Amino acid sequence: MQIDGETKIVAILGDPIAQAKSPELFNALFERHAVNAVLIPLHVPPAKLGAALDGLRGIVNLAGVVVTVPHKMAAAAYAAVLSEAARQTGGVNCLRREADGSWTGAMFDGIGFVQGLHARKHVVRNKSVLLVGTGGAGAGVAHALVDAGVASLDLFDSNAESLQRLENALRSRDGQTLIRRSGPFAQATHDLIVNATPCGMRARDPLPIDLAGARPDAVVADLIMKPAQTRLLEDAEARGLTTHLGHYLLESSVEAIASFLRLIP
Repeated sequence: MQIDGETKIVAILGDPIAQAKSPELFNALFERHAVNAVLIPLHVPPAKLGAALDGLRGIVNLAGVVVTVPHKMAAAAYAAVLSEAARQTGGVNCLRREADGSWTGAMFDGIGFVQGLHARKHVVRNKSVLLVGTGGAGAGVAHALVDAGVASLDLFDSNAESLQRLENALRSRDGQTLIRRSGPFAQATHDLIVNATPCGMRARDPLPIDLAGARPDAVVADLIMKPAQTRLLEDAEARGLTTHLGHYLLESSVEAIASFLRLIP
């Protein structure tokens, strides 16, 4: 990769940022497409998000930013325009810098997750899902699962406000999916079990979901990308359950994000 005065810059903003897999995936994509662009990680604490985004608006050769934990909901407020998926979820995982310095926000987490499942032959239509975590990524996944035609979606989050916000948004849609509240434990009715919380990034984190009641053919998915094999996925494997890794989401959405940023066709 050669960086010169014509290189387009993309940044990924998060706190923490060491777990981010975006730099290796995006930079490999840019090389494959012979695009003069580079993605760099920026460690931005929540209290500094606004200042960081305001400063980045002034960088003319900045194509945009990828947004990760915990900024996806907060960053949406800085966008002048939001995609339909971003409006639905109330969060963004990508902001494109426009010529006038304004931000256009989009959310690719949900479609990336569903496409990742389909790529590995996991059917979601008419299935029953437990989703633990209703923040930015969880909200994106929830709406995409409804779009994909899941029969039921059981939700849990220790943050009552976040849970209520997503529940209200999903119930306001004119869909057939049954929306319910649940606890953070698998039941024999769940075909797909999803952890959309950051719980599992650190070795000392507790298990975010109790899998004791999971059905033998259930699929257990974790959105965490580092470590790739979280404690939840290790527990699922020990129980003989099928697992779905977090990086499948990003792998399935990286080209769509790069296209949104106008870096590839």
